[in-house]
Amino acid sequence: MSFSMLFCIVFTMGAVFFDCKWEKIPNLWIIAGLQISMAEHLSGEVIQGLGSAVIRFWGGIFLVLFLFFPLFLGKMIGTGDIKVLAVLGSVLGPRKILFCIVTAFLLGAVESLFFLFFRCDWRQRFLYFFQYLQRAYVERSLPPYLVPGKRPENIHFTIPILGSVLLLYLGG
Repeated sequence: MSFSMLFCIVFTMGAVFFDCKWEKIPNLWIIAGLQISMAEHLSGEVIQGLGSAVIRFWGGIFLVLFLFFPLFLGKMIGTGDIKVLAVLGSVLGPRKILFCIVTAFLLGAVESLFFLFFRCDWRQRFLYFFQYLQRAYVERSLPPYLVPGKRPENIHFTIPILGSVLLLYLGG
């Protein structure tokens, strides 16, 4: 196992711990992750060249920020989840982080369906979703979708992110 994959697994496991325990991922955890990622890229600079390391580091971060900015505006995803994905993007680069994002969304959909049918009233959630869409259309803006706090319908997206990192490790 490479250092970067080991780091991604340990970093994401820590993020899951913080997310599940406090529903917040400390910025210190994110900053430490970025510093380790940058150090890994700078140490690998001799092997792969500075240009490749810089593109992989910043390309992964900016891809995550670009893709998740609309979801952030609608308060559909937490900033901690975006920051975790940005750190992973800085380590993995644009191509692999895109795989992780797609896989995390698929795993998150499965997790959401489980919660929808076993932890909350699915009719009420669909009604809430359609009312949200109607409100967004009428107001011509993206009102916050997520109701904060410990609610049965709120999922910890760091869990599907961890699943996607593990699948990336298993798949190569």
